[in-house]
Amino acid sequence: MTTARRMFVINKLLRKKNVVGKVAARYVAAGFNVTVNPPLKGVYFTASKHGVRYAGIVLWQKKKVGEEIIGKAKEIADKYKVKPIIILYGSGPIIDKDIVAKAREAGIIIKRIR
Repeated sequence: MTTARRMFVINKLLRKKNVVGKVAARYVAAGFNVTVNPPLKGVYFTASKHGVRYAGIVLWQKKKVGEEIIGKAKEIADKYKVKPIIILYGSGPIIDKDIVAKAREAGIIIKRIR
C-alpha cells in the first residue's frame, strides 16, 4: 500500500504522458526515491533505495540494441558511482542474448517493462 504522498508523485509522473514518466512512476511505487532528468549526462532518471543509487537508461524506440549501450552504461557507472539499469520499454527494443550476458558480467541490470 502506498502513502498519499507517493500516489501524488506517481500521478504527477503519469500525467506527463511520456515513457520516462511511466517507468519512473513504477520505481516510485516500489519505494524508490526518484529524480527525473537529473544533471547526469545520458541518464533519464536516478532512483535510490537503502543507500544504493541507480541510473536508469530507458530505451523505447523500435530498433536493435547493440553493444554500445553497454559501454555507455559502464562509463556512466564509473563516472557517477551508480549502478546502471537499462530499461527496455515495450516490445520495440530488440536485444540479443549474448549482449545480455555481457551486461550481466559487467554488473549492468537489464529489465523489460511492458
